[in-house]
Amino acid sequence: MASRIRYFDIAKGIAMICVVLGHSVLMVVPMSEAARLIYVFCFSFHMPLFFILSGYFMHPDHPFAWRKESHELLFTYVLTAAAVVVLHALLALALHHDAAHVTGTWFVAALYGSGADVSNALIPMSRSIGAIWFLLALFWAHLLVHIAYRLPATPLWVIGFFALGYVSSRYVWLPLSVQAGLTSALFVYLGCLAKRFNVMGLLRRRPYLWIVAVIPWGLAMWKFSSFGLATNAFGNTPALSIIGSVGGTACIVGISMAIDRWAAPIGKALSFVGRYTLAIFCAHLLENDVLPWVTIMSKTQPAIGYQLEPFFIFAVKCVLIAVIAVVLYRIPAINSVFFPTLLKDKKTAALKEQTA
Repeated sequence: MASRIRYFDIAKGIAMICVVLGHSVLMVVPMSEAARLIYVFCFSFHMPLFFILSGYFMHPDHPFAWRKESHELLFTYVLTAAAVVVLHALLALALHHDAAHVTGTWFVAALYGSGADVSNALIPMSRSIGAIWFLLALFWAHLLVHIAYRLPATPLWVIGFFALGYVSSRYVWLPLSVQAGLTSALFVYLGCLAKRFNVMGLLRRRPYLWIVAVIPWGLAMWKFSSFGLATNAFGNTPALSIIGSVGGTACIVGISMAIDRWAAPIGKALSFVGRYTLAIFCAHLLENDVLPWVTIMSKTQPAIGYQLEPFFIFAVKCVLIAVIAVVLYRIPAINSVFFPTLLKDKKTAALKEQTA
């Protein structure tokens, strides 16, 4: 089995922390200036980074791995969404709420697969499933890039997919994050191109080229209005937001390379987070969707204050995510879904035994 590149895991670890921190900041109203700066920083690059790095390790010239992609992305989505529905049903029963209504609401949210609330869905929705929209969108993006790779003028097809997803989402938001997958295909394909043309090697040999990444990222943060791949919201300057997010991804990878070289203990911790982002995504979704955060904040914010509340929420979320991830890790059969490396390690061990 090919060895992992640690600085890529470090970059994914940084992005995963930014996902949780960004969501923590968004929960608190009003938003302090410090919280706003954190929000801009996190949302300027975190989700594009996951799609770009996913593309970096893709093999679009190979046949599409239906079984692997379905197991790691679709099946993981189904299990996590089902857990959200069941946990809400049990919580509603325990609190003597209308369990049928609560269960139905979350069941519809799980079936629709929207990452955030939208006003133009095909059917009325009072809930969105949240962070695991990423799994659905990544499946579609991988499939679309594989299709485009087999067609003439591949870049034009990828741009066409992006345009179709972006324009159509202005009129109607379709189920299963299909349009998020259409736009995200662009980022996946950029990751494929970065690998093909050895962009990281070029940046290592010519460090002055980092300015090409830093400038658009800085401009995108300066002009930031919104950026949400979950609903194809690219703010008032979509082109700058997209180019800036690519530059931000390159910068975070560069920072990760420096951490790997000069701050090994920090790099080891971040790479651990980055290696298990699938389980962390799903654990974050569970705590974010199921816990009564509104009630929790109503009791803690008067004592903490709105300026410190996002950091308190972030700390609590980190603890809860760690606990949920450990529980998932210890459930036989289920653990290989949320921790795909376990399955790979078992296959590698079995292969070694056969060849010994």
